[in-house]
Amino acid sequence: SQPHRRENDMKKILRKGAILLVIFVAVVACTSLLMNSQSTDNRSDMNDATLPEVMVKLGSTQANKMYGYRQQMQTDFMRGSITPLDTTKKLTFEINPYTDTVTGLAYEVRTSDGSKVMENRKIKNLTKEENGYLSTEIEIGSDLRMNQEYSLQITLDTSEGEVYYYTRVVSRTQLNTEAYLQFVKDFSSKCLDKEQADTLTGYLEAEDTTSGTNFNNITISSGLSNISWGSLSPKMYMEGVPLIDDINETTASITLNYQVSAQDDEDKTEIYDVTEFYRMRYTETRIMLLDFKRSATKVFDPSQTVVSDAGLLLGIRNKNVTYASNSDGKIVVFEQDGDLWSYAPSSGKITRIFSFRKDENNDSRYVRTEHDIKIIRVSDSGDVDFVLYGYMNRGVHEGYSGVCVYHYNSDRNVVEEKVFIPSTESYEFLKEDLGTLTYVNKNNQLFLLFAQKLYQVDIETGTSQVLEEGIKQNHFVVSDTKAHAAWLIESGDDAGKIREIEFDSLKTRDISPESGKNLRALGFMNEDLVYGILSDEDILTDANGHETEGISTFRIESFKGKVKKEYRQDGLYITNVTVGSTMMEFELSAKSGNAYTVQKKDNIMNNKKASGSQIDVALITTNRAGTLIRLTMTQKPETDSPLLVCSKIESTEDSSVTLDTTVPQGELYYVYAYGSLDRIYTDPAAAVKRADAQTGVVLNRAQQYVWERGNKKTKLQMNIEDVPESIRTANWKKKELQDSLGDMGTVIDLTG
Repeated sequence: SQPHRRENDMKKILRKGAILLVIFVAVVACTSLLMNSQSTDNRSDMNDATLPEVMVKLGSTQANKMYGYRQQMQTDFMRGSITPLDTTKKLTFEINPYTDTVTGLAYEVRTSDGSKVMENRKIKNLTKEENGYLSTEIEIGSDLRMNQEYSLQITLDTSEGEVYYYTRVVSRTQLNTEAYLQFVKDFSSKCLDKEQADTLTGYLEAEDTTSGTNFNNITISSGLSNISWGSLSPKMYMEGVPLIDDINETTASITLNYQVSAQDDEDKTEIYDVTEFYRMRYTETRIMLLDFKRSATKVFDPSQTVVSDAGLLLGIRNKNVTYASNSDGKIVVFEQDGDLWSYAPSSGKITRIFSFRKDENNDSRYVRTEHDIKIIRVSDSGDVDFVLYGYMNRGVHEGYSGVCVYHYNSDRNVVEEKVFIPSTESYEFLKEDLGTLTYVNKNNQLFLLFAQKLYQVDIETGTSQVLEEGIKQNHFVVSDTKAHAAWLIESGDDAGKIREIEFDSLKTRDISPESGKNLRALGFMNEDLVYGILSDEDILTDANGHETEGISTFRIESFKGKVKKEYRQDGLYITNVTVGSTMMEFELSAKSGNAYTVQKKDNIMNNKKASGSQIDVALITTNRAGTLIRLTMTQKPETDSPLLVCSKIESTEDSSVTLDTTVPQGELYYVYAYGSLDRIYTDPAAAVKRADAQTGVVLNRAQQYVWERGNKKTKLQMNIEDVPESIRTANWKKKELQDSLGDMGTVIDLTG
């Protein structure tokens, strides 16, 4: 029986071996599948940027770099740069094609509101330059009015299809454009060299800056040492191309974006994104610097020492950190410079959830931050819901402006795209809308305030509906968590009521005014609505028709209608209310004739306990880099070298939902200052006051100039016959003036 037992043992061994072999083959197959799946995952990562860039060549200097759009945009919401035309009306464009093939160029000149085409032409032959760029010269033939801005759309025929680029053009005399551009480039480069920086003293308005250095907020009065980068000792890393924001016969405003690098205390290389703004005046002897601002923001890099017992060091940046954590503070998610990161203090794991940047070989298309991120929620498992809106630098939606809803799955380490909503507005207008409301509820429904409409988008099905139309932004308020919103109903049967919505339950409630009373939605304290009550007779109108309002009572009320607080002061009216996260501030005013005069100020503190937060923002001061921002946390960080993980992106081209994002026509006044859209007003006088304080300009809905700071002639010869009769007779009635002018112009009352 011995050989028989050996045979059985042998069979067992062979059987085990076969099983092991099967397991081994299965493991190899799984590994191979996993590896394939990994490589598929890599392919699903964000594609490299493909679209070319277009620049204007003014003399020997490049300016006004334009980024490509894959759909035609609303020209009145694409203000961007301005390109001056001299008397020849000739322009030279330079194209950096990168890896794309450009076969032709077309251009179209329209009126500033986009309503009328002045000229469109196609150019087949582009000149190839030694540096690989393509160039062409165009001559605008149509009769453009002097000092009148027009929209210019450039269309490139590429291997990717048609790509659109936008700037504005204006015919003005004696603009000295190239001198301004050279001044900006020269000033910026001299700041990086301590010896050359000494020659800049005469341009500055240095004050005694005893406070610490903050490289995120340098101004013309910051002092030469700080303007020349203090002890940071940066070097140019990626040069910028000047962007002309505004230019007229007396002043010019130019923005410059670039990158610098600096060595930290451990000799590791830090990268900073820098934005500079210059406002200048040309004189016969020299250029005068009227205003200068610079902000630098560190590109967050966990390979440097960012973790200590005190928390997570974010470096040079502004102190308004967008961050959120899960319920126990074990995972914190924050946004920096257009990138989204998560950090787990207990394990030291740092995850780059989202970024348009590449790990190396970046060019200006990857580092452009014309987008913003809103964190919706962080789950206890580390999953994150967030919304990205603005210009898409790369990936399947490259060249689109719009809104993207993402879910970060921490188990898979994958960012899943849920829905994409393209828009024909540029980022700065999207920011004005979506900065007010962007929220995803527990049922995966997205809520947006977009072009005066409140939208509900079902993320799973891609369907959408409008919950309310005709919402005025200054009558719409949202709680800090975005879980509740309220607005004044402007028209229809319910006009005059305040409607409040709870987004998670989709329940609404209406608050109705009593007879002879009006309601105003003022804001939220925690999740409780703050609203004001005013009488008809307390809406005062001055001789020129300007209204001012005095609120007699305000209430703080829960969604269930429970009044938490009611405030009134006999004989005094509440004016100029601002509701912040920690307190509500307002003025107490008395009536004097048809206006209100301020008697004193008052405030109501928020009763929410601030100690509940496990994360806080702290400012620290260093010798080398000045003021830095740190996230401090109650959970003690793991200070050994952090583990860095970069997520994959799963995007699909068929996730698009199209909404009507056309902004309704209406009397709106846009204040542009320091190179971007500053605020939007319905009262033109308030817009002029704001623009004057910010050394900016006011434009109307058609992007025409209502008011410019500092463009004043000392002498003007006027032919009295050219002035319409109604104006010569000094008629001050707005409607009669407008009727007599007809289409010749628009009468605007700037009283105040």
